[in-house]
Amino acid sequence: MAMDVYFFTGTGTDVGKTYCASRFAETSRAAGKRVGVYKPAASGCEIGSDGELIARDAEHLWESAGRPLTLHTVCPQRFKAAIAPPEAAKEQGDTIDEVAFFTDLQPWIELAPDVLIIEGAGGLFSPLSDSMLNVDFALQLRERLPEMKTVLVAANRLGVIHDCIACVHAANAAGLSLDRILLNAFATDDSAPCDESLHTNAPLVQRWTGCPVVEHAEGLVRE
Repeated sequence: MAMDVYFFTGTGTDVGKTYCASRFAETSRAAGKRVGVYKPAASGCEIGSDGELIARDAEHLWESAGRPLTLHTVCPQRFKAAIAPPEAAKEQGDTIDEVAFFTDLQPWIELAPDVLIIEGAGGLFSPLSDSMLNVDFALQLRERLPEMKTVLVAANRLGVIHDCIACVHAANAAGLSLDRILLNAFATDDSAPCDESLHTNAPLVQRWTGCPVVEHAEGLVRE
């Protein structure tokens, strides 16, 4: 059976990208599928009891996928400072290894899970290295994995219509087509439960972007 590959990215930081990718992993496993998860780099990592840096996002993905391979294999490049990965790397006297973005992916390709979830770092146009944005990483991934679907996660709150339209237009200009927009509904300081836009955003986002919209990660699971 062919491997289904999904690249999860976001309209920005803290829109629920890891939450949605983790829910998709859990739902896929519940459907009887073997799941692999990979994140090329992470910043804002914590120091564990053994002195190793722990990427909590990667940990959530790994747990949701049923702990395939090792946690280190999920996210090999980890940095402490909660800033863009290339700057976080510099702060600890390190550099981002762009080649490793793809060589570190190889164990997951060899594992050949039914579903492979790849999560970017930050928003679609956030820097992964000094010369590569997440969108560039996605384009290179699609060259290697042409079956890959790109899922744009956006926080379902007032203003999300603009965020999605802008991101879709920018992605198209860069040569990347988006396959799904996932509107993540959660309450934050910026999105109160009384936000009246929550019930009208999805159809308007789909109308203005032309991209299919789902409101739950479960909607991505292939029947």
